[in-house]
Amino acid sequence: MIAAIDPPAFPVSVNIAAAVVNGKHTDIAVLGFSNCAVVLLTQLQSIGSLIQAIASRMTGSTEPVEAEQVASRLAGISDLPVDLKFLLGNPPTATTASSLYQILAIELAQRKRQLSPNDARPIIIGVALDIPRVYKLSSTSDDDSVPDPSAFSALIGSLATLVDKHKVW
Repeated sequence: MIAAIDPPAFPVSVNIAAAVVNGKHTDIAVLGFSNCAVVLLTQLQSIGSLIQAIASRMTGSTEPVEAEQVASRLAGISDLPVDLKFLLGNPPTATTASSLYQILAIELAQRKRQLSPNDARPIIIGVALDIPRVYKLSSTSDDDSVPDPSAFSALIGSLATLVDKHKVW
């Protein structure tokens, strides 16, 4: 005898929105596939750089853990280890934009791990932002310095909050 199986819901969870971030129209799409979550953030109407971000598990085992256990361990921890890989776009040390994109990817991966500790899917982030001049280095900078990451905190916070409102994990 064959048991009746209900057909699955649409296989991809999708949330699409638009908002104004730092005075710029920003489009967002968050998609939940079975093997990854995809976040697209753009102010330039393009996918831009693609980054894969995977936050490390805090436990030594691969067994699922209770969310409350992980939440209590993660309280106050804002720097979970995150593996980043540029899949498309600027290499990690090329521009101010790539520094900003790395910080954003780390923030999103850490938030995802803290909110859904049993969800081991990586996040693929497509990001193309119109970087405000205040974040750019002067072209006469003769040292190989990068902007102070704390300068990005307001922008990163706004974008991460926007993703949190439309998350699929």
